[in-house]
Amino acid sequence: MLDSPVVVPTVREEIERGERAGYEYLGEAVDALGESLPVREVPSEADKSGISDRLDAGEAESILGVLTHGGTVATDDVDARRVAEHKEIPVTGSIGLRVLGVERGQIDGETADDWLDAWRRHRGYYAPVESVRELLDDES
Repeated sequence: MLDSPVVVPTVREEIERGERAGYEYLGEAVDALGESLPVREVPSEADKSGISDRLDAGEAESILGVLTHGGTVATDDVDARRVAEHKEIPVTGSIGLRVLGVERGQIDGETADDWLDAWRRHRGYYAPVESVRELLDDES
């Protein structure tokens, strides 16, 4: 699914802005930008179908990045997911990224579920599952 994750410039800027606003946990993502998480530019002429007019800048540029460079778009935005599915672009979201992190041994299932619970409590996050561990193979 995400063998070589990349980020587009608009999302990089959103992450950096979030860290400056006091969301310290974004520091690891900022540190990874340009190192283990390369930033890929999207040519301005890439938006031939008006995607930028229908989505916020980060989602639009992410979808255009996948259309330009290939890959999977990671978003929880319902409108962005619809556009990606219409364009036949593979999509994952926060839950899928947590599952991937557990499968790759970068976090454990309990931590993934703790993060999910925190998002629910503090941000009103909706998840279609009660636990990330529900989605894991028995071996993970």
